Amino acid sequence: MYNGTYAPWEHYPKTLRHYEVENPMSVVVDFFSADSVKGHGKRLKEWRYYVVNDEHYDEKRHGPGTLLFIYDLNLRILEAMYLLLVNYKNFSYQRKQLTEEQLEEEKEQWEYYPKNLSLKEQLEPYKAVKKVFKKIKPQEYRDQLHEWSHVALYNNADVEALYAGEVITVYENLIKLYSAAWLICQREGGRPQLKRSNIESSLTETSTEPIALRTINPQPTAAEKLALEEVKNLIVKRCPQVQMIIHLGTHPKPFTFYLLILISDDEKTPEHEISNKIEDNCQYLAHVHAIVHKANSAKEALNIGRRFWSTVMDKGYILYQSLELLLPEHQEITKEILLERAKFNWERWGKQGNEFLRGAELYRADNNFRLAAFLLHQSVESVLKAIIQAVIGYRVQMHNLSRLLRLTLLFTDELKEVLELNTTEGAQLYQLLQNAYSQSRYNSSFDPDGDSVRVLSKQVTKFNKVAERIYKQYIQDIKC
Repeated sequence: MYNGTYAPWEHYPKTLRHYEVENPMSVVVDFFSADSVKGHGKRLKEWRYYVVNDEHYDEKRHGPGTLLFIYDLNLRILEAMYLLLVNYKNFSYQRKQLTEEQLEEEKEQWEYYPKNLSLKEQLEPYKAVKKVFKKIKPQEYRDQLHEWSHVALYNNADVEALYAGEVITVYENLIKLYSAAWLICQREGGRPQLKRSNIESSLTETSTEPIALRTINPQPTAAEKLALEEVKNLIVKRCPQVQMIIHLGTHPKPFTFYLLILISDDEKTPEHEISNKIEDNCQYLAHVHAIVHKANSAKEALNIGRRFWSTVMDKGYILYQSLELLLPEHQEITKEILLERAKFNWERWGKQGNEFLRGAELYRADNNFRLAAFLLHQSVESVLKAIIQAVIGYRVQMHNLSRLLRLTLLFTDELKEVLELNTTEGAQLYQLLQNAYSQSRYNSSFDPDGDSVRVLSKQVTKFNKVAERIYKQYIQDIKC
């Protein structure tokens, strides 16, 4: 392992994306959505075992590849916490000191509370983070963990570069970092993860307030126009097959540009791959949600009067259109047709979503949590398709829950708020929901715990009810 002098810039983040450097707390939230504090500690202890013994890491279910996942998680949490520490040092004078009474309230309300931090570190966990990075900086941790991964994957590996004292120090520091990160995440990452009874009570809360739905009618500010111009130039430069770019709207948190992009009909690369390429290329400028289609798809949709396409061509903010692209005129759509099509889509997909939910409840009552989780995924996917097609008329042809959910942010935040993704438990439940489709079908050992499936079922029930409220609000808005 390298033991020379490190240059200051070597400690800069190397595994985080631009938006994660801007918001390192999101990395901390993701870290605890992957596992609990105890779970991460158990993984680290197991990893350390294979570092100091003549055996190699080979997880029973997924093989040695799991170690790469653990390695990446630890690099990311180290870099994120270092960024948060730098920010803390700049603004620590503004922070309000917690009291011991507040600590006791946290211990009473939170589902988990670390016991390996001193009272001072519990009151201000950044003190623990400072200790973690006092003698060992990020690049040295990266070098240490890189060596750990090599040693753990070999039988009888050459461990001359590792010293017992260094291994113990890195291990103990990471365990302390997990606990400090947990406290910081609980206090600064949104809603804290509370004891299960408190979380479940929030799922029974319902609102009768009218829902304000947004429409596709972007009116970018002067600053947004400048940013959109930069995004447009980059997309056209990196993707010459693009023939048209239309701004559909902007979501403030996280700040995201929604773009409809038409590509040439002879392009062989699948649309979803181009969409991923555009989003990745634009990430250092802005978050972009790219909806990519062949030009012919737009022409056919406009010719038959598809509502989404007519609205986009009428209300969208056109950023770019190549000279060779000619599109037919969009058609006016009456209220009667809008109501008919919205009702059709809700009847088709919304009711199917509720039927999947009923099936999930039957399987859960039979203690078949694997199939219950699978049907909960199908329920949410169907309801998302229903509400997107009913409200904006966009014909959904994807199964990715995250992309479907992000698409709903064009017209409402209500559905995302039900999932409570800014909380640790909400993120964990969403991870279970996302994994349920593939894991239930292809992994015979997938067996989610009944308690998690029970809470997830309540969450999906509320999700479907909120979606129905959105649909009814849309119908009411049309009739007014």
